Amino acid sequence: MKRFFTTLILSAFVIIGSNAQNTEPASPARKCASPKVNPTYEEAFQGMLQRHEQFANIKKTLTVYNIPVIFHILHSGVAVNSTSATSGRNLNAAQIASQLTVLNQDFRKTNTNFSTTVTQSAFINAAADCEINFCMAKISPTGTILAEPGIDRISVSSKGWNALPYTMSYIESTVKPGSSWDPTKYLNIWILEFGGADVGTLGYAQFPTIPNGTTPVTDMVGWGGAANTDGVVFDYHYVGTTGTASYPYNKGRTATHEIGHWLGLWHINGDTNCGNDYCTDTPTQSSLTGGCPSTTGGTSASGCSASPNPPGKMYQNYMDYSDDRCMSMFTTGQKARMQAVMANCTRRLSLNTSTVCSVTNIDENVSDINFEVYPNPSKGEFFVNVDLLNQQDFTVTVINTLGQTVKEIRQVQSNGGAIKIDLSDKSEGVYFVTVKSKSVSKTKRIILQ
Repeated sequence: MKRFFTTLILSAFVIIGSNAQNTEPASPARKCASPKVNPTYEEAFQGMLQRHEQFANIKKTLTVYNIPVIFHILHSGVAVNSTSATSGRNLNAAQIASQLTVLNQDFRKTNTNFSTTVTQSAFINAAADCEINFCMAKISPTGTILAEPGIDRISVSSKGWNALPYTMSYIESTVKPGSSWDPTKYLNIWILEFGGADVGTLGYAQFPTIPNGTTPVTDMVGWGGAANTDGVVFDYHYVGTTGTASYPYNKGRTATHEIGHWLGLWHINGDTNCGNDYCTDTPTQSSLTGGCPSTTGGTSASGCSASPNPPGKMYQNYMDYSDDRCMSMFTTGQKARMQAVMANCTRRLSLNTSTVCSVTNIDENVSDINFEVYPNPSKGEFFVNVDLLNQQDFTVTVINTLGQTVKEIRQVQSNGGAIKIDLSDKSEGVYFVTVKSKSVSKTKRIILQ
């Protein structure tokens, strides 16, 4: 199937195709024109980036950001995991979990295909751990615990919507506003089937709003920018690594690519012949890449005199159009843009303090149990200082962003005290520390660096 990565970039939807595999059914011809980087938007972005880098140089510390995710799965009232052609849209939890795993691997540079697909020394040195984690939301906007972490199943008939599949205009005008969760607490991801003129689209994203003094630069002119349209959209054929995931886009990189846009990245060629993506460590290249030039890191000609071979095209970059199997890296420059977005942009900056990934609601006003976590951030070892009014049994539990318990300590008939926790063998990122007695539990966030 021809590939279309579609991204909302200012006033245009972007749909660009690449060559079909022989084993895939034919797709419609390429749609629209190549997108153009918007100078006004980028001027505001560069101003924000410069201010952020000045602050970061003074602060001298790095931040690992945490993004809670909710997957809105749209279906036609069918059972989960149905295998028919029209009902396969109701993806199972395992397929969604596989997508979250890919996101965390790709944005933390722990993906297994990096060492095999990236062999050019210039690219190896430029590759970055973006220090961005994703977690499944466990709490709904009403405060209830989700039956399936990170999943909101929507039967379209229950909403009174048209029958699937959907065009992007219908998604923007009806679907998103009718199902969006608070974008200051959740990254909204809609999974559905594209129809009409938009058949063949893999996905698209809404760019972040850039603060520019007192007047924000709107991220989408005419096609969004509002809070209730913020997020990303994927066709159900291109989610995760199992189930309906379809070759050659069956490694979960559609989500990595589109969330890159959602965090302020342009396509690697600057959306034009030998253009500028405003990242100095991505090589200039003549066009976006179709297919997979090499799964063993071979050089692909850049087609631009400003970027001679080697190293050639960075077809391994998630912001190119390569097949999923040879996408494997972000650069340090791309990381800087995304970190600046997470620290400054409207709706993005509040996600890191969202508590919706924690099963236990944080309650700071209960008087019979108090605790502090320090140092925070930590290099691996930290203390949980528990203060109880009365001797009682309690448990200290540390949970990762996937909801897995990584450490648990039980205390019997104790007033508390300083309890040492050692997570030096765990990955960097966000964890949740819960102190639970017979009647009360409280949770705090700890960041490992």
